[in-house]
Amino acid sequence: MALENLSKKYAGFYAPQVEVSIEDKKLAADMSKAIIDVSVEEKMDQLAGFSMTIHDGFDRKNMKFKWLDHPLFKEGNKVTVKMGYAGNLPTLILGKITAIESSFFTGESPTLTVSGEDLSVDTLTGASPERTFVGMKSSDIVKAIASEAGLNPVVDDAGKYREVFRKDNNETYLAFLQRIKRVTGYELRIEGKTLYFTEPGADKEEIITLKLGKDIISFNPTFTTTGLVSEVEVRGHNPEDPENPFVGRASAGAEQAQEPGRQTGSQVAGEVASGRRRVISNVIVTSDEEARALADSELNRASDSLINGDGECIGLPELRKGVNILLEGMGDRFSGKYYVKGTTHTFGGSGYRTRFSVKRNAVKKGKK
Repeated sequence: MALENLSKKYAGFYAPQVEVSIEDKKLAADMSKAIIDVSVEEKMDQLAGFSMTIHDGFDRKNMKFKWLDHPLFKEGNKVTVKMGYAGNLPTLILGKITAIESSFFTGESPTLTVSGEDLSVDTLTGASPERTFVGMKSSDIVKAIASEAGLNPVVDDAGKYREVFRKDNNETYLAFLQRIKRVTGYELRIEGKTLYFTEPGADKEEIITLKLGKDIISFNPTFTTTGLVSEVEVRGHNPEDPENPFVGRASAGAEQAQEPGRQTGSQVAGEVASGRRRVISNVIVTSDEEARALADSELNRASDSLINGDGECIGLPELRKGVNILLEGMGDRFSGKYYVKGTTHTFGGSGYRTRFSVKRNAVKKGKK
């Protein structure tokens, strides 16, 4: 989709706006005017966070700071941040306040910085007991954890890889979910009150096209062959038959087809370094199926390092982690389809801007 089509939805990207609510109440006009900037940051496999900087003042009549000790800015209070244009303001985060910071300078007005994370931060990153999941699919384990965290699970079905899957006592639920993600090769992301555990989406259609010199303020991509592998083999001990370990292989070209017809990272590795084969034997797998899933996951992860980049454009609420975008106007090597792995939406003195971090696992043939 061209940016012109999206501009119709947001009144030509005029009149950028931000709306902050705390404890389900929109901030009063005087408090909103005191806000210097607001940002929302999100990354794959991590909890989203927000931060807002407020211009404070000292009430000499009451001898107290205007906002520093205001009851709204209290740890644990729920915060909703929306950004957009001309009254069309999608929600970017539902979170809670976890940190309050102030800066004091003699002769100058102080500033107050209020920041926080997703509502599920306490459940997913706090201390939790050891747990053992027996005879369950990975997807069912994720559903159970999501429900305990008060999240709505959107989960793709995954096969049963182990009879027993144990969460350690010193392991947070988020770290445990990340471990399951690595075994299955699935993606993990949390958006608002929804936890997604799905098959990788790098092959899905791009949501928007951005062009250098027209839509993109800046873009800094890097192409590198360091870290690429042409093949991954996983070998795991088989206690019932030690002479025949569990084995799974992922060969060159087996990555997810982000851009069909292009040369993948593993195929590039096969040419530039006469093949780089990685053997993994220091992991626990309990079937050939699990070994193959892990091999596929590791091959995809290695090839994701082929091209990475960071850019900035006008504020686009649709530009979120887990979507694909098409970037044009940067030559054959760097023009193409990219997967968004993180964004930062900021409203401040320069209006509404979106910074994005992207990755790409393929390149046009002959452009190494």
